[in-house]
Amino acid sequence: MKKFFFILVFFVLHNFSGLNALDVKEVNYYKDKKAWLVNNNNLPIVAIKFAFKAGSGIDFKGKKGTANLTASLLDEGAGNYSAKEFKKVLADNSITLNFSVSHDNFYIDLYTLKENLDLSFQLLDLALTKPIFKLEEVNRIKGNIKLILEESYKDPDEIASRIFREVLFEGHPYKYDTLGVLEDIDKIEKQDLELFLKTNLRLDNFYVAASGDINETELKKYLKKYFKKFDKKNKITSNIPIHKKKIEPKIYLHKKDLRQSTIMFAGEGISRNDPYFYPAYVMNYILGGGGFFSKLTTEIREKRGLVYSVYSYLYRYDKYNFFSGGAETSNENVDKVIKIIKEEIMKVKKEGVSEEELKNAKNYLINSYVLRLDSNKKVASILLNTQMDGLNTDFFEKRNDYINSVSLKDIKKIASKILDENQIFFLVIGEPSNLKNISKI
Repeated sequence: MKKFFFILVFFVLHNFSGLNALDVKEVNYYKDKKAWLVNNNNLPIVAIKFAFKAGSGIDFKGKKGTANLTASLLDEGAGNYSAKEFKKVLADNSITLNFSVSHDNFYIDLYTLKENLDLSFQLLDLALTKPIFKLEEVNRIKGNIKLILEESYKDPDEIASRIFREVLFEGHPYKYDTLGVLEDIDKIEKQDLELFLKTNLRLDNFYVAASGDINETELKKYLKKYFKKFDKKNKITSNIPIHKKKIEPKIYLHKKDLRQSTIMFAGEGISRNDPYFYPAYVMNYILGGGGFFSKLTTEIREKRGLVYSVYSYLYRYDKYNFFSGGAETSNENVDKVIKIIKEEIMKVKKEGVSEEELKNAKNYLINSYVLRLDSNKKVASILLNTQMDGLNTDFFEKRNDYINSVSLKDIKKIASKILDENQIFFLVIGEPSNLKNISKI
């Protein structure tokens, strides 16, 4: 096993030896639009990720699920290809073409051999501009989505996620599942799908990143040829409102007959553009983001054996940022686990972290990053996310310095803001015993 690990690390370092080796180029392909590119011709493979700023958060009331249904149908027949024919052409040429949505974004993943780049872009163009939306396929995909939504009301993890969103995002589009609302799916018509594409596939909200065996000239050629048509003069925009949530420090309980209870918690987070983002990032790793090395895992799992896993993370939507985490434990231990989570949060807020904890966190966050760059798919994904965060291509040269510059004082300051017991709520799904002062939901 050790030998395999060292071989893997050697392979990764050989291909992406440090962040400085990530030579990111900006490719100006049309007017002021730029794509990000890492050229890597070790293998004749290309990975390209595209995104439009148009996710399920802009679905109209009564038509929740439009964005996801549109994405789910784009490879179900386009141009002169039926659904079966379209997928066969993809499979026969080893082309992966996927469409998906988040609450904020509409994503396209393209993965292909270099020799099939022409065909890949032709098929992508057909899917985006000439989807068939055949009634038979629409009804079939609707049926699949409804089945998933129905099953989600029985699955404890899905129940927890849904109620968590409803509490955190009350009155906001983010509270809905990206799949939509069960009773809305059948209300979505072909014209709604066509309107979604016509309205939201625009060059002004478009991002693209590529990695692999493709150079600047080739990428520019394909993007200009197939995407300049989305430079639309008449822009009808649908914007997601900013979410303003005053969190009440309550413990919400949704009773369900389960052997174990799921615990989730959340409070206000931090913007990616905040000057204290990196102190918050390092702080979260020490508190609950560092797996077996985090404070929460040490205190709750290692010392007391109350949970299998416990975690925390920083999550960012376009219109809201939050700090969150969770755990699962036996019903009789729910009160103990919540108590310890609160105690550890307050310790970091009041006392900060130790020099050793800070040093270990920095070492991990810096040295492990290169392992996230071991494939063209991963590189393209990181390039896209970094671009959409509004950062520059020199981020990859500066990232380590940002982390190294975090001080004990910085962490204490941001902890006083994020780790505020008066703005963190807990949600419990299960049948806990000895849990007091709860709000049933």
